[in-house]
Amino acid sequence: MTYLRVSVVSLLAILPVAVVAQTGAGLPGAATSAVQMTEAAKSFIAALDAEQRALVLHDLDTDERTTWSNLPIIMVRPTGILVGDMTDAQRASLHDLLRASTSSQGYGKLTGIMQLDDLLFEIESARLESAPDDEQTRRRKQFIKTRSSGNYAVAVFGSPGNGNWGWKIAGHHGAASFTVADGQVGFTPTFVGSSPMIVESGRYAGWSVLSHEGSRGIELMASLNDAQRRAALLDDEVPDDIFEGPGRRGSLEAYEGLRTDELTVGQMRLLQALVSEYVRNADFDSAESQLTLIGAGDWEDLYFSWRGPVDLNGEFYYRVHGPRVLIEYNRQNPNHDHAIIRDPQNDYGEDWLALHYKEHHPSFEDALQLSRERIEEAMP
Repeated sequence: MTYLRVSVVSLLAILPVAVVAQTGAGLPGAATSAVQMTEAAKSFIAALDAEQRALVLHDLDTDERTTWSNLPIIMVRPTGILVGDMTDAQRASLHDLLRASTSSQGYGKLTGIMQLDDLLFEIESARLESAPDDEQTRRRKQFIKTRSSGNYAVAVFGSPGNGNWGWKIAGHHGAASFTVADGQVGFTPTFVGSSPMIVESGRYAGWSVLSHEGSRGIELMASLNDAQRRAALLDDEVPDDIFEGPGRRGSLEAYEGLRTDELTVGQMRLLQALVSEYVRNADFDSAESQLTLIGAGDWEDLYFSWRGPVDLNGEFYYRVHGPRVLIEYNRQNPNHDHAIIRDPQNDYGEDWLALHYKEHHPSFEDALQLSRERIEEAMP
């Protein structure tokens, strides 16, 4: 397995919030997300050799489609091939597929998250320079060697251009699953995270990949009056992580917190800005379609909840939950966060495909044991 370091330069594009959503039905055929994604996927597959295709291509209904993790790659067995094992031409083709599947905002976030792993390797390596040269330090050095934008895995499910299909990219702090079914495009679940949240020093000082996920929640919570806050606040303590992370789909059955029919017009705008921050990571027409589905269930029939203090510089958790959207954000420490968006009715396009997927994820104990074995193998 090659752990190639690939630097990805990206810019974030912040798109305006739209309250009234439109579907992609009025777009010219060649401009729709489904068409562009399908053509890009066909080109990506064509760029692979036979051995790589055998690793990348899977059936649409396989368990591998719902097996993903945000743990470092040394702790998991990824599906597909790694970005670092691709040629430059293949990586360029992959980026065409990623751009076809996302907005400029979403593309900037996902590629920025990948680049952060390169930076995290530099940061953690620098910290170890002054550490004692003992076995613990040597093991830690082996572990952080896998911090790389090249260690994101790509897999395709089904046959693009021949019926319904999907694809995913997954690695440390970034995992997105896309579905194309009868001209419709789904983009959930999508998991994002950042560490560091804000780069503190060096050539990227001040850079923040997920620059609004936390602040959008703070803005909404800070706007609530005392009665609204009491309804929204579930706990003074911050959870260890999001509740419906990898392998934990469906663990939040009940709606909790403040029902959004209690919001003022201005507060509703803040809620819609928060939701759009996640939905608009998808390409235009798939994002608009998802906003239409969320609004059809009624923007006033969602629930907003909070855990922890209301402090932009501290730790906190929030959730937006409704029939067609689940958003969770968790700041684990002041410079490390996780977030996810799901469609409770259509993750992996299962409603369109008339399939029922069960998510899979190794236990943390198994993942930790795998990392120990790999470190042991790599030790001199």
